[in-house]
Amino acid sequence: MTTDPTDPTDPAAAEARRALAQALMDSGDLTDSRWLLAFEEVPRHIFVPYFYGPSGERVSGDDPATRERWLTAVHEDRGLVTHRTGGAATSSSSQPCLMATMLEALAVGDGMRVLEIGAGTGYNAALLAHRLGDDRVTTVDITPDITGSARERLAAAGYRPAVITGDGSLGVPDHAPYDRIIVTCGLTTVPPALLRQLTADGFLLAPLGNALARVHPTGPSTATGRFLPHGAFFTPLRHTPAGGVPTRRPPVPTGPGRPSTLPAGAIADSRFRFLAGLAVPGLTWQYDRGEDGGITGARVWHPDGSIAEARPDATVTEAGPRSLWTALEEAHRTYRNAGRPAPDRYGITVTTDEQRVWLDNPEGPGWTLGGR
Repeated sequence: MTTDPTDPTDPAAAEARRALAQALMDSGDLTDSRWLLAFEEVPRHIFVPYFYGPSGERVSGDDPATRERWLTAVHEDRGLVTHRTGGAATSSSSQPCLMATMLEALAVGDGMRVLEIGAGTGYNAALLAHRLGDDRVTTVDITPDITGSARERLAAAGYRPAVITGDGSLGVPDHAPYDRIIVTCGLTTVPPALLRQLTADGFLLAPLGNALARVHPTGPSTATGRFLPHGAFFTPLRHTPAGGVPTRRPPVPTGPGRPSTLPAGAIADSRFRFLAGLAVPGLTWQYDRGEDGGITGARVWHPDGSIAEARPDATVTEAGPRSLWTALEEAHRTYRNAGRPAPDRYGITVTTDEQRVWLDNPEGPGWTLGGR
């Protein structure tokens, strides 16, 4: 049996969808029966009629050569790249287990109003609309091609939340206030405009670094929050239609290196990567792997032109306006001394002058968000 990528009632897709929802329930990513029903009934295949494979190839439900691969992938627990700009991934359908984790962490109740930053395919907005109703959900994304497609797919699946084209960092004040704001793209700081659009007892759930933060407003431009233990890797928030394209790598440093206390393999530790993203934000990473799959070397660079290369012989070379690997070595010492903390040991404080992430308590070690 083949699946029509435009048919929300296709029985093959419905069976695969139920299997995915049950797998999310079995893994513990889904615990709420109402979200389980949403994952069972919202047709993901409508929202992902095609995606791009790891080599940039287009995998489509209307291409007989790729249809079976498409149907399987759409109903697996995996993220799928759905939009590319200049060869770079700029929009995707997130991994269902992460979507389930975020939706449950949102702790919505009947009658609540939710703003989603990052409409993407429209699938997450459909899950929200299934749970809360169309009139309780607003979603925003940066370009008309993304929002236009999301709006069409939502309607095809039977959902009509408000779909707005605009800069997500500004929110949608015309529809405010919101009881919850969920951000499905990576942030480097908490946009103050979003905090101002929350109700007094509402909160924002957003990826900061590679973890999720739940941030509660404490005043017009102030807030506090804690991180959840879950990892969260998302395409960065774009403020302009052309934004989000990765920075081109500067020339790799040559010559002899210096000994380093931080081996390249340490970057495979997701807990440390969370702290590294706070201490030195805006980095792009590239790895070398040995025959056993382990990391043997790495390059890391920043938009300011700085670059470092960690070599298999435990030496490092650096170039550009600042020493990136030195900053990472300092962060790793803090990490080791603190007992290799998970993200849920961190919190965040937002004031009018600063956004600061701290370890264990506001007086503990801290890092300013948005800095160089």
